[in-house]
Amino acid sequence: MKKNSIDTATAWFGALCFFLSTIEYMIPKPLPFLRLGLANLPIMLAVDILPLPAFLTLVAIKVLGQGLVGGTLFSYIFVFSAAGSVTSAVLMAGIRKLFKTRVSWIGVGVAGAFASNAAQLALARFWIFGASAWYIAPPFLAVGTVTGVLLGAFANAFAERSEWYADVRAGTFVPAERPDSPVAGNRGGLVRALRVGVGLALVLAVMFAPGPYTKGLLFLLSLVLLAFDRARIRWTPVVIMSAGIVFFNLLTPFGRVLASPFGLKVTDGALRAGIEKALTVEGMIFVSRWMLRYGVKLPGKAGMLVTEAFEILSRLTGSGKAKRAKGRGKGRKPADWKRFNPATVIARVDAVMYGRD
Repeated sequence: MKKNSIDTATAWFGALCFFLSTIEYMIPKPLPFLRLGLANLPIMLAVDILPLPAFLTLVAIKVLGQGLVGGTLFSYIFVFSAAGSVTSAVLMAGIRKLFKTRVSWIGVGVAGAFASNAAQLALARFWIFGASAWYIAPPFLAVGTVTGVLLGAFANAFAERSEWYADVRAGTFVPAERPDSPVAGNRGGLVRALRVGVGLALVLAVMFAPGPYTKGLLFLLSLVLLAFDRARIRWTPVVIMSAGIVFFNLLTPFGRVLASPFGLKVTDGALRAGIEKALTVEGMIFVSRWMLRYGVKLPGKAGMLVTEAFEILSRLTGSGKAKRAKGRGKGRKPADWKRFNPATVIARVDAVMYGRD
């Protein structure tokens, strides 16, 4: 691959890590450092494409992205995440380089999940829980095995059927251009720069704001900003996603029991955690939509990564408009995420990456 193609692929795989880290953040975990490994999928797919320096850069992006999204960047959880991510990435890359396609992605995924969980269990043994850490090892490793199999199976299908992945592997992928800003001249550049600065500050504020009330105020602020832009907000997916986040958090009860409908214990701690996560995720989505109103152009690899991360987040949550794509996907119909069908998820991911959403 040419250097420009490598840079583009690294940025886009990193953006996918950021998005999948956001999805994983929604899901409650019995242990704070337990990871389902969703963000490992871009790492797996990048093994066959990126040279070692770019691959290691991608791993660092994944680790930092998880720390930022989860608000754990300066905590012991970040150390656990980094240890698991680096260990699994190195093992997956080593297996793929040594055995090529003789080991399927399912085998690679299971090995990576096992390595990640083993590294985190070792840290838990010597740092937090002591010898009792081995009691959680069986379910911990079992969850990793299941997710490794599922991610590996999806990686197999994605590598075989994805047009976008084939173009990235061939070095011919060209991201779809965003429409030109309606604000022209120097004023347009100032508006974009202002939105980028304010938008990134708001994203960090939403991530790290303490308590549901502060997060709620920031969420309302993002709605006000979109209202001034006269942006259309699809409330049905917002409500469904938020309700799903709260519901799944209620499945891990802690704190005082508020009610027990249908045998489900609704506790104040789990309810508060669910509401906070829902406000965080939706607030990030709304702020990213506002920030991308006139497009974002930041310098360097880091700027490209931030740009694509927020654009992909915005597209995958259904806020983008249909656009023509360059390259292999040109002329196809835009994706309709409202009629989601798991059987067509790869084609829909392709549509998003080509900008046909």
